[in-house]
Amino acid sequence: MRSSFNKLIIVLSISVITACSNNTNKSYTIEATGNGTSVFPIATPLQVSYEDEVKLLRLNQSIADTTKNDDKERAVLLYQRGLVYDRIGMTAHSRLNFNQALNLDPTFADAYNSLGVYLLMGGAYDEAFEAFDSAIELSDKADYSYLHRAIGLALVGRTTSAQEDIERFYELDKNDPYRVLWRYKINYQIDPKLAISQIRTTRPVEGDRRFAWALVGVINEQITEERFFDNIANGVKTNEQLAQRLCEAYYYLAHWHINNNNLSKGIYYLKLSIAANIKDFIEYKYAFLDLKTIQNKLKNSIAKVK
Repeated sequence: MRSSFNKLIIVLSISVITACSNNTNKSYTIEATGNGTSVFPIATPLQVSYEDEVKLLRLNQSIADTTKNDDKERAVLLYQRGLVYDRIGMTAHSRLNFNQALNLDPTFADAYNSLGVYLLMGGAYDEAFEAFDSAIELSDKADYSYLHRAIGLALVGRTTSAQEDIERFYELDKNDPYRVLWRYKINYQIDPKLAISQIRTTRPVEGDRRFAWALVGVINEQITEERFFDNIANGVKTNEQLAQRLCEAYYYLAHWHINNNNLSKGIYYLKLSIAANIKDFIEYKYAFLDLKTIQNKLKNSIAKVK
């Protein structure tokens, strides 16, 4: 991918640091100069926080005391510990805790959903679908199980079922900009014209100023990508908030670029999404899966040429 990005320079400018620490009205800048150099906003990658370490210690103590909690209560504690492990990147520990939670409480829908994501990431599609099926059967609040199942179904070529799931996910909250973005991403793989027509007819309700609507605006060509990045730090108060925004922004814009035949930039943006180090965000997780999928497709294309 060097051919398209050999002149890209990623910097963290002093103005960006100022925007996060002192003045929320200031913002990042992205510059395009005559020599082809660009400036991309980045945040300091997140590290394990003191708060998570303390929470982990407390959960360990509560779980170790088997006299105070019944099985369902212990299952909740194990699930919560699994979420902390997930947030700090200890994936094997996280998956073990979700499994343990389900052993104690086989009706724990959230644990099925979380375990399903790990199974999907590992390519265990049938087991992942079973986990998402269980979450949906056990809870009427398992919205994101429809999304994760749609992602997996699209990957294995079950396009009709994938579209049914992503439409169900979207219909459950049409005013959620993230559902609009996921609907666009998944449907574009199946029917690009449909995906474009759908996203171009979506608008936020009056007064809804959520950050993700600006991403919809970029895809709809209502605002430029440069203007979007110029304002990405508006209202941001901490490096963590900035990293979260960038993780999301680079992920969805990566797929927009890929859809517009700019694979090199799409790959680069997926890597920038991962660089934010927001390990518990689905954008971070699926950026890895998307890169793996792209790599496999490229390998297969090369093999066919040979």
